[in-house]
Order: sequence, then structure tokens, then C-alpha cells
Amino acid sequence: MKFTEDAAKRICRAILGQWTTKGLVRKKATDEVLLAKMVLELMKDVAKEDALDREVEALLEKHAREIDTEQANSRLMFQKIKQRLADQRGVVL
Repeated sequence: MKFTEDAAKRICRAILGQWTTKGLVRKKATDEVLLAKMVLELMKDVAKEDALDREVEALLEKHAREIDTEQANSRLMFQKIKQRLADQRGVVL
């Protein structure tokens, strides 16, 4: 399932609402400006993770023959490689 900007807006709106209710933020801008910035950052993170997924898939494809001969679980390998690359690059999953 593709993560959409609309979903990001709903999530960010809920988070901002909770932060505001709990007094965790001191707003220097309108809610709409804050939401736009939050959505932008969230979508940047989603794009980084998508790029990471593509890179992991390419690595798995490159080494598919070795993975098949060792009967490794490709889904497990995907998760391990993705986590290691994310850790190396500072990407939060």
C-alpha cells in the first residue's frame, strides 16, 4: 500500500492536535503552516524509505542465485539488509 500525502496530513493533524492539547508546543505559526511542514518532513522520510526499499530489492536481485542456493528466506533477508542500510544512513524506519 502506498503511503499518501492525504494519510500524512491526517496523521500530522492528529499529532499536532495532541501536542497542542497537552501543551507540548508553543506555536509561532498557524496550524496550517505547521501541518504543511510536518507533512513535508514525513513525506521526505517516506521517500527515503522507498529509495532504501528499491536499493535492497536491487541487492537481493543481484544476489538472487546465491540466496536461492542457500535456501534463505528472501523476506527475512530483505528486512535485515534494509535495517542495516537504514542504520548506516541514519534513516528512521
